[in-house]
Amino acid sequence: MLVPVILAAGKGKRLKSEVPKPLVEIKGKPMIVHILKKVSAFCESSCSIVVINPDFEKEFREVLDEDTLLAYQDSPKGTADALKRNLNLIPDNSDILVMYSDLVLIARESLKSLVELHMNSDCDITFLSGITREKFPYALVERNENGKIVSFEERKIPDFPPPWEFYIGPIIIKKEIVREYIDRLVPNKETGEIYIADIVSLALADNKSICGFSTSNKEEFLGVNTPEDLQKAEKLLTD
Repeated sequence: MLVPVILAAGKGKRLKSEVPKPLVEIKGKPMIVHILKKVSAFCESSCSIVVINPDFEKEFREVLDEDTLLAYQDSPKGTADALKRNLNLIPDNSDILVMYSDLVLIARESLKSLVELHMNSDCDITFLSGITREKFPYALVERNENGKIVSFEERKIPDFPPPWEFYIGPIIIKKEIVREYIDRLVPNKETGEIYIADIVSLALADNKSICGFSTSNKEEFLGVNTPEDLQKAEKLLTD
């Protein structure tokens, strides 16, 4: 079973919005609604899980379907912490499709390829990455000459020439893999947070099956964090 989990606990202060960032509207619909619509086509599970700040439960309930489950992250302790908050809601032996509520420009075709790669190759973890000549503050992916993933490191600054490959958000992880590593994560020295990228790093070190699908479409890199990002997303979003 593929269970979608949407990380939506951010307040989005840089957007200068009166509502939490996931509830900011693009083309007349909250960002969280756009994301849930995208993932519904690929998930066998009838229920999606949305991780929110509990202070805004009422506002989220007003826009979410009644069968959407909620998990709660009351303080920003990182993406892995947000994932940990909903594990008890996910059936054992499930695959978890993690999405971020502000990545509204992720293409359906990319999600379809991600899901197919994960299922057909029996991967433990499968992530979506992007190929670019621009530096991004995302996890840096490094491969050897045979295309095998050899490094996956959060916030690493590339020390080699472009093009570079960055993990850009969507990721599928077997529930048992999350359980195996989640309590072994060490908070980042700079932020004090724990990240999903750190789960990938530990699994990679243990020779788990790590797969990645890469896109060259730079639009998919856009996270809606500022008013300028919001304007750009309004122009580019097609569904």
